[in-house]
Amino acid sequence: MDKKMIIIMAIVVIIFLGLIYSVLTSGTHYTSKDDDKMEISFNYPDGWTFEDHQAGVLIQGEKNGTGDSDKRTVVTIRKISANGTSVKQIKNENVYINTGKLVNETNRTIDGVETKEMLIDEMAGPERGKLGEVSLVIFQKDDYIYTITFVTGGSLEDIEDDINHILNSFHVSEDSGN
Repeated sequence: MDKKMIIIMAIVVIIFLGLIYSVLTSGTHYTSKDDDKMEISFNYPDGWTFEDHQAGVLIQGEKNGTGDSDKRTVVTIRKISANGTSVKQIKNENVYINTGKLVNETNRTIDGVETKEMLIDEMAGPERGKLGEVSLVIFQKDDYIYTITFVTGGSLEDIEDDINHILNSFHVSEDSGN
């Protein structure tokens, strides 16, 4: 290969990486800080709203336009002290795992931590049938266990890009400011 071809290929790779970075960091940024100045932050795509129910400990979001209970999509992010508990214990006590059907587990990296994303059919019992689908991630970072749960009355495939957008940008850190 000549030098021109190598330079062109390098430029294409740089542009491609720039586009990937842009997609991962686009959307609206959300930050939540607890009393110990631990910070949870992530980006979310247009069409979602988020609020703290307990700063840095319980965050909930909903996709706009999904107020119809049949198609409603909600995400819940919880931070739990790892002191006296484990990821395995949290998983064993999870209501979606205990009442639904685990369909698939895939490897996932969240904020540098290797974990599994669990896809669950949420069941309501034989008389009511399936209520929806759940994407659940449970992982430990430092002294905390985090659960990120997406619940939709529709199909997870319909919100797969949104889930990836939020999980790929999810970050936990100690706030160094102030």
